[in-house]
Amino acid sequence: MNRMAGKAVAVLATVMAIAAGGTVALTAAETPAPPAGTRAEIALKAAESTLRLIKPARSWTHLASVPVRERRLIGSTTTENDNLSREERAKLQSRATIWVTKATPRTILTYVRSHLPRDATAHGQSSSGTSSAPPGPIGPNTSREIERRYKPELWSQEFTLPPVNDVLRRQALTVFIAKATHGRFVIRLEGSAVWEGVRPSYTLLGADVHVITIANTFPTSRDVGPSPTVISNPSLVQELVALVNAIPIFEDRGAVFSCPSEKPGETSGIFALIFAEQPAAPALATLEGQPYACGESFLPIISVPGHPSLELSEEPALVSMINRIAGLHLPKG
Repeated sequence: MNRMAGKAVAVLATVMAIAAGGTVALTAAETPAPPAGTRAEIALKAAESTLRLIKPARSWTHLASVPVRERRLIGSTTTENDNLSREERAKLQSRATIWVTKATPRTILTYVRSHLPRDATAHGQSSSGTSSAPPGPIGPNTSREIERRYKPELWSQEFTLPPVNDVLRRQALTVFIAKATHGRFVIRLEGSAVWEGVRPSYTLLGADVHVITIANTFPTSRDVGPSPTVISNPSLVQELVALVNAIPIFEDRGAVFSCPSEKPGETSGIFALIFAEQPAAPALATLEGQPYACGESFLPIISVPGHPSLELSEEPALVSMINRIAGLHLPKG
């Protein structure tokens, strides 16, 4: 049997299996299956379930892998996502399915969106390709002509979904479409999920926290507000405790976290949340942060007596909540 005949038989077998109600295997080359019961396995199952949200259209034909010609456009393994940190990429689990169709990229993307939950968020659609300048001197209409000669070869769009499990930090479906021959397009659907690291139990605040003292070292010229401010309202205490307990640890040791330089003449400062059982009692834990000129983006540090301090991930809602419940005006850049 020659190579072309072999391919034809393989494709025919796949189509017959689908028509008979068989399942379509997910491309598993990206990552090996993690140990059962681990957080990585939970992320992998979430990636697979996200991918299965998209039932193939009738015009789609399943492929076992990305054809060689289209690999330069959409690859054959997990696609690098510049929006993910090094830590997140290390915890990424993904699966993909490959299809070929004569439907247009716009039709494909519309079809995918229609099969996702309403709370899925679509991110900017992008395309890339080639263009050329017309011959002759460059004039005012050159850019328009270059745009007219633009020939896209790759389209992509990402959809993020609310994570289905507290273990997960991120869950998404990404659509890659590559222009193929004979008016066809190769589709690579990639479901992915990023799992969270486990916070040490000693950093989780308990029900014994009844008082939170919020102090800051900003000068009065910054008009931040009183220091200290004591919060003892049970509902507010519980709300802030719940937020702090939900902040994941910061594990991306290879990342460079920096803030813009402060404006000349401005003085830096920090704020601290002191969690205690009652007023004037010893601190059960302390959370410190320095917003800098970054506004709400910073890495808070939680400290518990008798244990090493732990750096947490940035949490934009933290400063906003502190300002709201304490009547403060912590700097936001």
